[in-house]
Amino acid sequence: MKLNILEQVPLYKGNTAEETLKELTTLAQLADQLGYKRFWLAEHHNTPAFLSSAPDILAGHLLANTEKIRVGTGGVMAMHYGSLQIAERFNLLATLYPDRVDMGLGRAPGTDLAAARALNQTHLLSPAQINQIIEETLHFIRGDFEETHPYRRFKVTPQPEILPEAWLLGSSGQSAAWAGEKEMNYAYAQFFTGHQDEDVMDHYRQFFPTDSKLTPNTLSALSIVAAETKEEADYLALTMQEFRYRLENGFSVVFRSPEEIMADGEEYVEKIRQYTTGRNNAIIGTYQEVADKIKQFAEEFHTDEIMLITYIADFEIKQTIYREMAKRLIK
Repeated sequence: MKLNILEQVPLYKGNTAEETLKELTTLAQLADQLGYKRFWLAEHHNTPAFLSSAPDILAGHLLANTEKIRVGTGGVMAMHYGSLQIAERFNLLATLYPDRVDMGLGRAPGTDLAAARALNQTHLLSPAQINQIIEETLHFIRGDFEETHPYRRFKVTPQPEILPEAWLLGSSGQSAAWAGEKEMNYAYAQFFTGHQDEDVMDHYRQFFPTDSKLTPNTLSALSIVAAETKEEADYLALTMQEFRYRLENGFSVVFRSPEEIMADGEEYVEKIRQYTTGRNNAIIGTYQEVADKIKQFAEEFHTDEIMLITYIADFEIKQTIYREMAKRLIK
């Protein structure tokens, strides 16, 4: 199985930003050694909970500190950038690190509306305008603007020998169809929505041109928590469960260890557990149980690759989870 990692770079209570970014580099190096195919970085703004405000810069740092693994963005939020700007940055990365760069683009703001205005000089774009930025970026990267297009005369430098892979991030049949039409690869954020339609990946492939020189490719991003025993996994999952509870109920987002959460009392712990029960936001269980469910998901939903994300306060435990998944799933 082609296995990948997504990082939002959460800042856990008690850690510094510098420590967290060093751990991020160590995790990418571990993923490289274990045979993971891709390591992606999310984009978030105006929050102390995440350190991934500039995923393309982080990608460059990780590319410089790894050897084989593909590194990319999951994703750059297109509404905050110009199309030429995105194309230039990813062409530069792809020139520096040939055949290792993924350009994942998203259509969401990755922040609140007030911060989105600050990022865009008070101008908020419509969905159609965001789609236009993504389309233009693809044309810049591929060098295939129509003869009459005003941007045809612009040259994106440098020109890499191998173009960055273009991915669209989405969570609906509409985004899947659009990605297919534009000959992009498609990444579904199941970890965020908590669900995925069984036919969404086939829907994407139906819209991918049959005469394209590119090959359609899909991945689903899943949240996991795994340990030696189910009881231990349930305990570790408290960090993820509190994050989801606070995020979806309008509280400030914090990332705390299970010990800190347990200190708030059994009533609070039960509340956040009950809130996430049945919401399908994560696969929780023993290492083998989680690996088996990942295999089952890939088969059931016809997805080519799986991307994993896990919210674990203890960095050693987090590394162990990715080691165990690699041992069971990467062939």
